[in-house]
Amino acid sequence: MKRTVAILLAAVFGLIAGVSATSWRAFPTEDMIARASCAECHDVHGAIEWADAPFQSQIWIMGDVPEATYAFVNDLFPYRNAERGTAISLPDLLARYGAPDFQRVAIESLDGGIVVLDREYVTEHARLVPYLEGIRFQDENQHVSTWLKGVRWIIVVGEPTLEVNGEPTSMGRLLLTDRVSVAAEGGDALFVSPLDGKTYRGDYAHLYTGARLERLLGEASYTTLEATDASGAVHAYTAEEVADAVIATVDGRPTLLLPGASRSNWLLDLARVETR
Repeated sequence: MKRTVAILLAAVFGLIAGVSATSWRAFPTEDMIARASCAECHDVHGAIEWADAPFQSQIWIMGDVPEATYAFVNDLFPYRNAERGTAISLPDLLARYGAPDFQRVAIESLDGGIVVLDREYVTEHARLVPYLEGIRFQDENQHVSTWLKGVRWIIVVGEPTLEVNGEPTSMGRLLLTDRVSVAAEGGDALFVSPLDGKTYRGDYAHLYTGARLERLLGEASYTTLEATDASGAVHAYTAEEVADAVIATVDGRPTLLLPGASRSNWLLDLARVETR
């Protein structure tokens, strides 16, 4: 009996010793933590640095607002201070960015989802809440199919502020119709690599989103387009010059954008276009 007990005790002590001898690699000591860099741990474990969570994730507020802009999600919901129930109501967010009296609002997600709500259906229960690295829309008054994850764009529709051949419209309305993205202000980037001494080339540009002027004008035939800015100044363009023009947001303002021309030929603070 004593022999059996001795064997069992030896086995238990052997197991403890074996675990102790091997687990020092799995459970870092304070000395190991002090000597290891963040990069070393992250490379090994595939972890993420949380110091500036959520990693430059942004939400854009566009359309009929004083100035189209974006906010960092971490500014709305500081990661270090986040608590259960943290949220901001959609009306409060829009009021913060100068659009308290909107008529409709569209919420779009990174994966292509979109929810459009008339003002009468947007209450204090329409909320934006932290979700992983971004934001989620949530509203107890709405069906869960409208609870978008990964919200990236909020498009506001307010009073008409633009006029196209006598028809009132606005930037928000244009962004919710047949919109396009065009590349402009592009160029070539040449770089001599410090790795192999070869010259590498890349093309760069900026993408602007808006509505094509041609589609807005419909079948109208014209030789001259007169564009008026917010100050009342009138600028004339030939039909050829605006053949591929887009009404888009540039620097937060409605703009007659000419993709093939330099920015100096664009018209910022656009208020009206008329064909002649």
